[in-house]
Amino acid sequence: MRFVLLIGIVWGLVGWSNDASAQEPKPPVVAEKPAGLRVMSGGHSWSTENSVPLCQAAGITGHKKITGINGNRIDDVKPLLEKGEIDVYVWQRSEVGPESPSFLPTLVELGPKHNPNFRVHIQLPWLVHDGRKDPKSPEEYETTDLVEYQAKLEKSRQHAEAYVDAVNAKAGKRIVFLVPLADGMLEVRKMIVAGKFPGITKVNYRDKPGDRGSIMQGDIMPHQGHLGHRLGSYMHFAALYQMSPEGLKFPGKEGDGVTDEQRPILQKLAWDMVSKYPYAGIAKFETAPPKQEGEKTGTGAAVGPEVLKGWKATAELPDETVVIDYNEYIEKLPKAERPGVSNVLYYVDGNGQAGVAVLVFVARVEWTHFLSYDKQNKRTAVKKFLWGK
Repeated sequence: MRFVLLIGIVWGLVGWSNDASAQEPKPPVVAEKPAGLRVMSGGHSWSTENSVPLCQAAGITGHKKITGINGNRIDDVKPLLEKGEIDVYVWQRSEVGPESPSFLPTLVELGPKHNPNFRVHIQLPWLVHDGRKDPKSPEEYETTDLVEYQAKLEKSRQHAEAYVDAVNAKAGKRIVFLVPLADGMLEVRKMIVAGKFPGITKVNYRDKPGDRGSIMQGDIMPHQGHLGHRLGSYMHFAALYQMSPEGLKFPGKEGDGVTDEQRPILQKLAWDMVSKYPYAGIAKFETAPPKQEGEKTGTGAAVGPEVLKGWKATAELPDETVVIDYNEYIEKLPKAERPGVSNVLYYVDGNGQAGVAVLVFVARVEWTHFLSYDKQNKRTAVKKFLWGK
């Protein structure tokens, strides 16, 4: 969802008299620049965040990229967290989950305690080897079935979303956000394959050592290429400052290394994807209106309030066995439903039993799949109900 601010100038009609003069028109209102953020990064060679030059181009002052500290070691990061000196921690690695980063619970606990505006941004990674086994050469990526790859990517994203939902639910609010770079890189690959990206004909190449190449850089893993770096920079800037990178150029003689034809494509793609993806923090999660009393539900659907009777919402993460089970349940949802999974909520009944509500949007309608578990954390029932149309 994109919001456009229209700034108008209102002219008053001033009456004429012998001692009156026309009122001077008011100057147009100028949108205030966001305050600069203190950003620390962790991860490895998958990293793309580089907002400093974009902030310079946008006229944002006070942005600080925290360096000189190992962002992968929580013991090095903790002193800054405890002083409230980090606004955003950015994680960029080839996987997302309980071990990446393993210290996410500490970030979520300490960060907001000392800085109420603290948040974590996790870059959604493209798949190592495109999700295949043992590729023999970089050229193999030119023939990847992108439909099949997209299905693998969706599964990876849903795992990340479920994990982040669980962390945020335990925290009681959204602290962890996702930057959808993997999906953005896939869109560029589609354009290249279709011959619609100017100046680029291959997805994974570089002309010589040191040249960063295409969307991927020509190696076997594959790492991001120059276009991947720039797309990532634009996406992170959009997520950090909740504003479009469109029209911004890196200052200096070297610039950003992309052509005047390529830049607007990457910048528009970055903004469109970040601004429309609720997990990135700009677009809101859609919610269907509650059903009116007496309104009929869909055929075979249970009535929501009756299903939840006796259950109490909780921010506590359930047993790991339950987490694994409901993630497997999500994976097995029909293909038409899996992309609509928007949130996971936790419940307890006071007798040692756990409940998990998986919220799924289908055709803009929110369905709830309520999974209940016994004291041994074994799933005992699944009830599906419709909140509204």
